[in-house]
Formats: sequence, structure tokens, C-alpha cells
Amino acid sequence: EVRRTLRMAALIIPAALALVPTDGLSAARGVTRTMAPSVMSPALSTPVGRREAASLLVSVAALGALPERALAGASTDLKTDRTIAASKYGPRVKTGRDYWANELPQVISSGNWAAVEKALSEQIDPKDKRQKRKLAGPILALYGPMELWASSFSRGAQRSEPTLEMLAALDDFKAANEQLQVAASKSVKSGGFFGFFGGKKELSDGDRQKNAREGYAKGTKALNAYLAVLNEQLKTIGKDQIATI
Repeated sequence: EVRRTLRMAALIIPAALALVPTDGLSAARGVTRTMAPSVMSPALSTPVGRREAASLLVSVAALGALPERALAGASTDLKTDRTIAASKYGPRVKTGRDYWANELPQVISSGNWAAVEKALSEQIDPKDKRQKRKLAGPILALYGPMELWASSFSRGAQRSEPTLEMLAALDDFKAANEQLQVAASKSVKSGGFFGFFGGKKELSDGDRQKNAREGYAKGTKALNAYLAVLNEQLKTIGKDQIATI
């Protein structure tokens, strides 16, 4: 039975190697060819059990299933990856940045709190006849692209310094938007007895304007910090920078 398994290996291994698509398997081929004579030789100096033979077959099959980049040691062109990320996330971040810089100040000045609330939340897509699909407002829609773009400057589990700085700026941006949310919602929770049984405190128009302007100033500072780090990275790949506010 062992010999029958080994004869099958003699047929399957070359066929499996032939299916591997790239030269990235050169090292793997070398290892397999080194092992193959001892495994497939009729005169085995060391007996090979069924488990060892089966393990070899599984390993070869796994090598054939691996993508080219994985077999080549996951060596990729970082510049290409970052160029792709810039093309994917750049337009979305720039759209949100333009709203923040141009439209939001006017919305706050006019006291259009419904528009502020809409910018910070998800709304039903009016084009969806079933009324189920939701669209993120222009501020909320920034969070995902900003986080993914920041992460694109790291490789593997260990985050790079630019990624950490950009994610920290994003956290500050989100915190600033919580103050904008207070202005939009008109009321805040009061402390109550030892922080319990508290009701809601209505904000005056002056308080709402104050919270909104403070939130906007903090958010602008955080967004600029994010863009400053981002633009330094964009220089390295020759992509257009996004202007700070």
C-alpha cells in the first residue's frame, strides 16, 4: 500500500508542479526536486509511512494553490500599492474635505442644524424604491476612506509611524464631530443626582453656535494634521496632494 501511494506521488508531484503559474516557485521546486528522488526511488534508504507521503502530496497541492505574490515571498511594489490606494480613496477624502472647508462653515453660520445632523449620519437613499439602502452624510463618509488610506501606509500587522499619526488625527476628528453632534441635537444630558436620573438640558441658539464653532475648529485642526502626514507620503509616489484648510 505504501508503494502504491509512492507511485501515485511520482505521477502527481510533477503534474502539480506544472500547474504552478510563476517563477516564484523556483525555491519550492528546488526543495521538491531535492526531496523527490528519495521519495520516489524504488530503493528507499529510509521507510516512508503513509502519513509522510500524504503530507507531501498535500504540501505540493497547497503550493499550486498559492497566488504568485505569496510564492514570491509576498514581495510587492509598495509604490504601486500606494498609488492604487490614492486613486481609490483620494477622491472620497477630497470630496469630504471640500464639504468641510466650503459648505459646512456656511451651514453652521446659518444655524441649519438639520443639515449638520444629516452630514453626520446615515440617511435613506432617495433613489432606493425599497427605502432600505442608506447613504452616509459627507462628514460620516470620510471616516472609512481616511482609516483605510492611513492603513495602506503599513505592511503587515505592524503599523508604520505615518499610519499611527494619521489614525490618531482621525480619532481627534471624530471627537470634534461629537461636539458638532451636540449642537445639531439641541440638547445634552444633564448630570442629575450623582450622575443618575438626569434629564436633558436644552441648548440655547448661542450654546449651539458655540459648540458648533468649537467642534469645527478642533475638527479642522485634526483634519489638517491628517492631511499633512498624508501629503508627505503622497510626495514619495508623485501623486497630487490634498490642500489643507
